[in-house]
Amino acid sequence: MLWRAFKSGLLGLVVGPVLAVLIVIAAMIFDPKCGSGDSGGCAMGLATMPVAIALPSFALFFGLRLAADLWRARPSIRQLRNWGREE
Repeated sequence: MLWRAFKSGLLGLVVGPVLAVLIVIAAMIFDPKCGSGDSGGCAMGLATMPVAIALPSFALFFGLRLAADLWRARPSIRQLRNWGREE
């Protein structure tokens, strides 16, 4: 259960920064303030956004997978109803 959550977290560690880079590139293309007369702030977003989103995306993917696995592992209503009874 934890191993699957950890693997999903590692996937988030890759997917999150890639999406952040694509969003920053799209903002650089479509924002008229980013361009030849820019001081470099738009280009700095290209370097800082993947670093800033890496840990939150790991935590999000890890938490979602862990919650899904815990939900699947919960006991059924029949098991809860017969708790402590011998069949």
